[in-house]
Amino acid sequence: MRRFSFLFTLFLYSGLIFPVSGVMALNTGFAHAENPSVPLPPHKEISLDALGNDLESSKAEQAVLEKKVVILEQNLDETRGHIVETARSVQNSERVLQDLDQKILVLEKEDAEIQERLQRGRASAARLILALARLQRTPPEAMIARPEAPLKTAQSALLMQRILPVLQEQALSLKADLQRRNLITASLKTKREDAAQEAENLKKEQENLRILAEQRQSLYASTNKDLKSQQAKVAEISTQAKTLADLVKRLDAERKRQKEEDEKEARLTKAALPALQKIKILPRAGTPNLPIAGYIVTHFNEPDSFGAPSQGIRIEGRSGALVTAPMGGVIRFAGHFKNYGNMIIVEHEKGWHSLIAGLKKIDTVVGQSVSAGEPLGTLNQLKSSGENPVLYYELRHNGKATNPSEKFAGLG
Repeated sequence: MRRFSFLFTLFLYSGLIFPVSGVMALNTGFAHAENPSVPLPPHKEISLDALGNDLESSKAEQAVLEKKVVILEQNLDETRGHIVETARSVQNSERVLQDLDQKILVLEKEDAEIQERLQRGRASAARLILALARLQRTPPEAMIARPEAPLKTAQSALLMQRILPVLQEQALSLKADLQRRNLITASLKTKREDAAQEAENLKKEQENLRILAEQRQSLYASTNKDLKSQQAKVAEISTQAKTLADLVKRLDAERKRQKEEDEKEARLTKAALPALQKIKILPRAGTPNLPIAGYIVTHFNEPDSFGAPSQGIRIEGRSGALVTAPMGGVIRFAGHFKNYGNMIIVEHEKGWHSLIAGLKKIDTVVGQSVSAGEPLGTLNQLKSSGENPVLYYELRHNGKATNPSEKFAGLG
């Protein structure tokens, strides 16, 4: 854009110097005719034709640069399409693995309960069998020697009639538990093998995704030369913001200020305005999807860890799970913010913002346009307590926290 300003100024300059250059060339020509041995000063050797050639060269160079930018943008769009498709495959694998992990946990818990029941049943059966064995070993002479022996014998017979059905029931229960445990053992083996295979597939997909992400970042850096200044400005804003709502408000104000500056500069060269307008249009939101594959553990307006109504939702995911853009938009913040940890803010169409916190790694930068489902980073690792990590997602409209069910189906 600044090159357009330079060319415009250069055109003005060429128009202003034309009359003067003609007089200078005439006087210089007389002087040179009188004394051919006197060399011309270097700055007087520049003719109007040379200046015109420089202008044409600058125009040609600008056209080449613009063509390169268009090609880079096309390559970026193509890479973005591949990366969204790969990310979708990664999240599907993560979803399958998470489901398998959950089923394995349920089966392992049931297996432990069955083992405990088997141990109790065996101990109870052993005690009953031992008592019967003792009864059987009582000799008839001992019964005759004791007057109460016939009565106790009758009582023992009645007791046996009651014990035998109980023993039979326990035996059947033990048999059923043993059969069930054999089925659980076989199912666990199958599911663990499936999980191992899915984990291997996930590893390959993650590697493909990493390569595509590097290509995306390289292409994006080639088309945006002011990344460092943008990131520095956002970092400054984040230190000044007191709350999350304040951060969103300040970022929005900065975006509007920057837009006004760009439009003011673009008015100097009308040729740059269409390109500027194209860049400033927010990407389409696309089909909304939650940032990770996981289970919602806290819904909107439910009590959070502090007992206050939650302004977002908390999603439990696998350790290091892929985090993607819930909708298409532009990254307005990417970095650490107070007790939210690593956080990303994406601006969407019509005043919507997504706030995503709880990331271990951020794979995007401020100002980057993203499509729905495009990778943004990865979730934290397992907690020290062994609990799965949790992602915090908040949806805001015109700065106000809103129930995500307004955008995401199935959350009502």
